[in-house]
Amino acid sequence: MRQTHIWSGVVISAISLLFIFWIIPTQTSPPDSHLDLAPSFIPSLAITVTLLLAIIMSAGAFFSRKTEDEEHEEFGAEASGMGWTEFKNLGLWIGASIIAWFGTTYVGFEPTMTVLLAAGLYFAGLRNYWLLAILAIATPIILSQFAWHVFTAELPGFWRE
Repeated sequence: MRQTHIWSGVVISAISLLFIFWIIPTQTSPPDSHLDLAPSFIPSLAITVTLLLAIIMSAGAFFSRKTEDEEHEEFGAEASGMGWTEFKNLGLWIGASIIAWFGTTYVGFEPTMTVLLAAGLYFAGLRNYWLLAILAIATPIILSQFAWHVFTAELPGFWRE
């Protein structure tokens, strides 16, 4: 796990730096007045926290002692690589992301997230249908209300146009 943590931290740090210095500054607009919060503040804060955690993970792994578990490392001769299960999971996540994007864009946040959350909970093993329905319906509504009352941002929905 030591090498995995070191290299994961390096990759996450590189991606975070790309976001901090290029993507966020070029894709966000300046605030409208001196009293407004800059649109880049929250993404920059989140990416900075991610960068710091990646650095801590890499440094912690780099300065830790080698253990007997190093033989079971996922790099080198013991690496199992990508198999059919990993490709199926990757395809499932890509499909869910595409559905979430199209659904949120063309249908709305609440209905799309209700369906995706219900499917995710069902496939995760939740079989109490009352609890599944309550969580799948209440969570997107609560998140939508939170976004409106805290950030004054209205999430997409065909009924809001």
